[in-house]
Parts: sequence; structure tokens; C-alpha cells
Amino acid sequence: MLTLYRRHLATCDHKAKGRQFKRCKCPIWVQGTLQKEPIRKSLDVTSWERAEELKRDMEDGVEVLDIPTIEEAIVKFKADAEHGRKLTPATLKKYRVLTDQLREFSAAYGTTHLSDIDVDFAREFRASWKDGAISSTKKLERFRAFCKFLMEAGWLEKNPAKLVARPTAKTPPTLPLTDAEVEKALKHAKEPRWHAFIQVLRWSGLRIGDAVKLTPQQLDGNRLFLKTAKTGTHVYIPLPNFVVQELSSLPINSGYYFWRPQVLDSKNDIAAGNARRSLRKIFKAAGLPKAH
Repeated sequence: MLTLYRRHLATCDHKAKGRQFKRCKCPIWVQGTLQKEPIRKSLDVTSWERAEELKRDMEDGVEVLDIPTIEEAIVKFKADAEHGRKLTPATLKKYRVLTDQLREFSAAYGTTHLSDIDVDFAREFRASWKDGAISSTKKLERFRAFCKFLMEAGWLEKNPAKLVARPTAKTPPTLPLTDAEVEKALKHAKEPRWHAFIQVLRWSGLRIGDAVKLTPQQLDGNRLFLKTAKTGTHVYIPLPNFVVQELSSLPINSGYYFWRPQVLDSKNDIAAGNARRSLRKIFKAAGLPKAH
């Protein structure tokens, strides 16, 4: 015979209502006798309905999984993402932001148990984000991936984040700069390095993260060869002769046209971030604050 009870926390406002009170979020324990052996342990849940299910499974002889806490699950998820799925550093950084926010929200929500990650939890977690609609949509996709990991591990019965609606995002079309706007930006790029950088971006269509890593070895005449960092695609791009001449006139630093690893950081995302900040200053000076 097994009995459930709440083990009220010191901060619980309902301690006076007794161990059978069902509407607080204190952990639920089970005690009694199972197969003639005394038992008294935490079920690592706060939902009374879920505790009843676990008690029935124990009485029926069904093995009850040892469910980790939210913190333990985060550690396992991050280890799988980095060492199992081999995700890129940029993607791992985005998951790190999500899991840090999940830790903070769980503490404010007053739970450490995976069983409390239900639809209401997921909706309130989404509501706590300060991101815009597009960024929130991407973050929700990452939260769904986290919950899917929990479900496939057998720690959740279903993915509650799938029932959370995506934010409505109205994405305006990204229009190219006009020739006059490009000329304005080039006039305000006083440093030759950034002048050439804007020219490379304009005539190659490369991402900033790929352009910042260019080396002389990738240039064959007026042809540029490289493997893109984001998709791993090999690309071949012809450049106008005057852009090639600008590149050729730049001093080479540590083997790169634009990267300064000994000054910045050896990580490419840091270098790309610094390049974006420099471009924003140039665009602002040129009267193009919305250019990117």
C-alpha cells in the first residue's frame, strides 16, 4: 500500500493545509510498503495526477524511470548537441541562450521538475521572452527541439512546445541599396580595409562571416573560390578587376585581408561581429542607419 503526500518547502504558503493539499507546487513523495519492503522517496514531480500514475505503475510492478531534473536534462541536451549531433559553435551558442533563459524562468516558476514542463509552462516561458516576433519564432523552434529530446528520452509523454503557437511575424522585403546609397557608404569608408570589404560584399554577395575570412590563396585572377561556413557549399565567384585591385593593395595580416585574429579573437563569429559593428558606424555616418 502506497500513499502520496506533499513535502512542503519552507517557502510554501500552504504548509498549514497539510500533506494532502494538492494545489501547490511542492514536490510529491510516496511512502508505504512495496513487495513487503518499506519505501519512502521523492517522485520528482509536482503534478498530483502524474504522481498518481507513477504510484499505480509502482504498485503494478512497472519500472519507473529515473527522471532527471530540468538542470540535469539541460546538461544532457547540450552534451548531445555538441558531441553527438556535432552542431556548429554558432548553433550551440543559440541553444546556450535558450537554456540559460530556461534555467532562470524555471527558478522564477518555482520548479526543478521536468513533469512541470507542460503547455502552460511552455506558453508562459514564451511570453517571458523579450525578442521580436521573428527571433521568438526561431527560439520557439529551438525549445521544441529541446522538448523533443526530452520526449524521445522517455522523460515527457508529449512535446508541449508543439502546442504553442508561433508569434505572428510580418517580414518586410529586404531591398538592396541603390547605387547612390552604396557610393555614400564607400565615401564614408575612410579606412581602405573597410572600403574594400564593402566592395567585396557588394560584388560577391557573400555573408559577412565568409567575407571576413578571405585569404589571397582563394583568389585566382579575378575568380574567388571558397567553401561557405554556414552551408559548407563550395562556391566560385567572379569579381570585377577594380575589386581585385583593391584587395591586392591591402596589407596581409596573419594571412587574411580583413581578419585580425591577434587583435580580435581567433573565433570567426567574433570577427564577423566586429565587422558588423564597423559597417554600422560607416552606414550611420553616411546617413544610412537602416542599411545592413
